[in-house]
Order: sequence, then structure tokens, then C-alpha cells
Amino acid sequence: MVKNKLAKLKVNSVIKAIILAEMLLWSAWNFIMPIFSIYVSKLPNGSVEKAASSFSVYLLTRVVFGLASGKYLTGKRTRHKLFFLVMGMSLLSLSYLGLAIAPSMQNVYFFYAFIGIALGIASPAKNSLFSTNLSKEKDTFIWSILDAGVFLSMALAAFIGGVIAEEYGFSILFYIAALLSLASIIPYLIYVNYWIKNNPNTTFAKNSFQLSKTVRRKIKFLSKMQN
Repeated sequence: MVKNKLAKLKVNSVIKAIILAEMLLWSAWNFIMPIFSIYVSKLPNGSVEKAASSFSVYLLTRVVFGLASGKYLTGKRTRHKLFFLVMGMSLLSLSYLGLAIAPSMQNVYFFYAFIGIALGIASPAKNSLFSTNLSKEKDTFIWSILDAGVFLSMALAAFIGGVIAEEYGFSILFYIAALLSLASIIPYLIYVNYWIKNNPNTTFAKNSFQLSKTVRRKIKFLSKMQN
């Protein structure tokens, strides 16, 4: 019976892309978060208390920038939401890199505030895109699929992150988290392609087609020059 229901459930490409992106995003997060206080306690002047306070800094900045981003994006078009999404994920990757390159208590506070900014910018746009592409008949089950995918990937990431930290140290975890966060942008780029194909007459689509043609012409020109 469950198998037949799953077979009948058709999830559109946008929802699939967002679910995959969320799995990558929160896998990156859970490489670090379960053992974050251990990492901070090993830094000069670090402690469990400071780990907790840095997480509070992240939450506060996320609230502020989430509200600001949500207010700004209200009524805005899809392209604006996609821009905020990609910008937020890019900033998140830079934050992880910053923690890997320059481990110190000051940088933990700074980059965790930066992470709050990044997720605050991206989350309202992401949630809006997800909810507007849900089918009303399937919304409850799709949300459960999103939850299941995210929590399974987080569980796996937490285990792998603990093993890597034990064997190779914490810095490599931040590099992996940065790569996974960057990879979470790819499904949204796939979504952009899907959206352009389904909205070919919009200014954004026309500009994208024109940019693609210009790039292809330059590539052809450069290849001829080399020959």
C-alpha cells in the first residue's frame, strides 16, 4: 500500500533540488555542531561557556537578518530570492573557511555571527521557494520527506565528523563543511535552469539566454584563436 502511494507521488524538480540542497547544507552543519564545544574548549582562552555564548551570537544575528531578509523579499520575484539564496550559501562557505584558516576565540565569535547573517539571508528565500512549489494535496508528506532526508544526512554527518575530528583534527572538518555548503548551491542552479525553461519570456530568462550565447561565442572565438 505504501509502495503504491509512493509510486503515485510525483515530486517536481524544484522540490527535489531544494531537498538535496538542504541535505548537503545540514550535513555540513552537523559535521561540526555536535562536537563544537570540544573544539572551542581547546582554543586559547576557550571554554564550553564561550562555545555556548558564540552559538547565541549566531542565533541572534540569524534572527535579525532573517527578519530583514524576509521583509525585503516579501513580494519580490523568484530571481531575487535565488540571488539571496546563493549569496547566503556562499557567505556560509566563507565562514567555515575562516574558522579553518584562523582558529581563535575572536574568530569563532566573528564567523559565527557571519554564519547567522548567511543563514538569516538565505532561509526566508529558501522557505518561500519550497512552500510555493508544494502541491496542497501532498504538502504534509513532502515536508516529512524533507525532514527525513535532512535528519538522516545529519545523523551520518555527525558520526563521520566525530571520526574525522578524532583521527585528523578539527580544521579538516571546516574545510569539508565549506565544500558541502558550496555544493548545496548546485541544486539551486539546477532550479534556475528549470525556472528559465518554464518562464522563457521573462526578462531574467532572456538575459540568461543572451549571456549564455555570449559565453559560447567567446569560447568558440578563443578555440579558433588557439588553432
